[in-house]
Amino acid sequence: MKPFKFSLQRILDLRAAAERQQASALGDALQHEATQRRTSEAQAEQLEHVHEQVEQQTGTHPAAAGLHHAYRLTVDAAEARLEAVEDALREAEGRRAEEDQLFAEARMARRTLEKLRERREADHALETGREEQRDLDELTRPSPKDPDMERTA
Repeated sequence: MKPFKFSLQRILDLRAAAERQQASALGDALQHEATQRRTSEAQAEQLEHVHEQVEQQTGTHPAAAGLHHAYRLTVDAAEARLEAVEDALREAEGRRAEEDQLFAEARMARRTLEKLRERREADHALETGREEQRDLDELTRPSPKDPDMERTA
């Protein structure tokens, strides 16, 4: 019997390559999300620091209206930066979730074909074993006595 050859091997190879590519995209998304998370945490700390500074400056003595307005603008700017960074983080989390879903789909597509390949290979091995057994049975089966052979003997 011929050696096993999976007719869909090329497709399986392509699906495995697609899975590797999607794993790479997921890795990039995870890295981007982690970077955005660190940036967001740093910006939150920065805002807290700005609040503390403003509190220290205005808490010790009454600030002039112009100075108080400047402090408020500083706090507003820090809050706006934090909000922008948090928006970017949410976007990165969404992208990571999408990439994770695509990776799961790519993995499932590859595994489905791999399981089919394994089943077909097992079927092929079983059929090969049966053929070998039939061949052995034919070799070990006593041949019927040829009546012509007995007469000449």
